[in-house]
Amino acid sequence: MILPPGLRPGDAVGLISPSGPVRTPARLARAADALADLGLRPVIGEIGATGRTGAGPAERAGELNAFLGDADIRAVIATIGGHTSSELLPLLDYDALLADPKVIIGYSDITAILLGVYARTGLVTFHGPTALAELGEYPRPLSGTSAGLVAAVRCGDPVGELRPAREWTEEFLAWDRDDHRPRVTRTSDGWAYRGSRVVTGRLIGGNLDTMAALLGTPYFPDLAGAVLFWETLTTDLGEIDRLLHQLVRSGVLDDVVGLLVGRTFRGNPGLEADVRRLVAERFADPDIPVVTGMDIGHTDPMLTLPIGVRARIDPGAQQVEILDAAIR
Repeated sequence: MILPPGLRPGDAVGLISPSGPVRTPARLARAADALADLGLRPVIGEIGATGRTGAGPAERAGELNAFLGDADIRAVIATIGGHTSSELLPLLDYDALLADPKVIIGYSDITAILLGVYARTGLVTFHGPTALAELGEYPRPLSGTSAGLVAAVRCGDPVGELRPAREWTEEFLAWDRDDHRPRVTRTSDGWAYRGSRVVTGRLIGGNLDTMAALLGTPYFPDLAGAVLFWETLTTDLGEIDRLLHQLVRSGVLDDVVGLLVGRTFRGNPGLEADVRRLVAERFADPDIPVVTGMDIGHTDPMLTLPIGVRARIDPGAQQVEILDAAIR
């Protein structure tokens, strides 16, 4: 396992667009301001700065590789997810990343890069906020999102215990039209725990759809002994079942020791309970700890999870804890 250097005040952070385009420059500017408020120096990549669409894999990989090879850049954060970040995996300069490890942050489709880099290099990557979706929040990022990011990438200590947000939101506001008020939040019911076994394992995961697409490639990490986390934007229970069942049938989940599941997003009122039931069916061992409804997906605020460090689940104490520092 390789730890990247932690971020310090004044460090440059590259904002990359490896998947979807930037269509709302005002929101990107607000994200850059939010990073500056954290004492960092945002550097917007050309694809995001120009708002161009249709950049091909070579161009998108070139932008990312340029940041990876720049000694001044200490972290890269994706501007937004999408569908095509996996196209970059054969084109990335892994040697440059090994020579000068950097913090890499994103989620959703960016899972492909997070897991691909971890599988190929052993570098800890970070499942956390993107620039547009979270850091560009009006009028500023939610405090839980900012605090989780800082705890993971700026402090030299382990993140420690993960706690549910007191309030959360899934309200959709069109960024090109309605992005001028805070979103409505609701009170959290906390996280649901199942199982009795206390487990420790490497924390690995990301977007369920993207993980399923990486199966059978060199960019899918070994999950033996892992605490697996996943989230999905999908609201159709049958589709979630299909994706989860694909992972189960492939055998990659046979030696997973625990499961963390992100809160469902904008589904019907019963979807969260349906997902809990579905997970119980797919992971039939009642002792395996499962935590559902976590703040790790497309609802806000979101926690930042370091991929590759050890995590501990204690269902009896209703506690999830990250045990290792993710930076050096």
